[in-house]
Amino acid sequence: MYESVKRGIGEWEKYITVSPILPISDSSCSISTEIIKRGEQKMKKLVIVAVTLVMVMGLAGSASAAGAMNAGAKGINVGMGNSAFGDTGLVRITGKYFFDRDMAFLAGFGFQTTSGDYDVNVFSFQVGLRKYLGTGDFAPFVGGRISYETREDTTSGTDEDAIDLMGEFGGEYFFSKQFSMEGSIGIGFGTVENNNTNADYTYFGTRTVGVSANFYF
Repeated sequence: MYESVKRGIGEWEKYITVSPILPISDSSCSISTEIIKRGEQKMKKLVIVAVTLVMVMGLAGSASAAGAMNAGAKGINVGMGNSAFGDTGLVRITGKYFFDRDMAFLAGFGFQTTSGDYDVNVFSFQVGLRKYLGTGDFAPFVGGRISYETREDTTSGTDEDAIDLMGEFGGEYFFSKQFSMEGSIGIGFGTVENNNTNADYTYFGTRTVGVSANFYF
């Protein structure tokens, strides 16, 4: 089992990469490359750990979480991911409501605050839909989200807004009827506007959405 998990990690690691968002036109704003690289490495390790955990639990057997996904079920998702601006470590809190056994509506917010040599505040509001491709203990899914985000860099005096459209795919593993963990990867397209100069640009890129925990009630 150890060798199987080890080979699986190697395969996932080739795909779980955080690519920088590609600007289609020039922008006057800039982000510290070194800080982003460190955040990307940490996020990549978190996703690999989550995938490994799911694989081990899958090999060990069922978590007996039948009935967790039913029409009318509600949950709270707490995790970390990326912002539309490329910042890593954005904390997200999202409500989840199942209007069908395999369909859920999502709505939530996110935030990130850093201080020191790099002072940045990021806030995010999002809504979305998710389609589960299975309703067992391991439930793969696809979905889409739309987000509105703001970013204030007090170090450089930059103030930006973004509207982000993102598709995602991933998997959720139920340890019990009330608790699960999930990992997902997304691809996003959006527009960023610099409120200081009124300059804007569009972007398109793949990125890790992150690892998160779900609490159902």
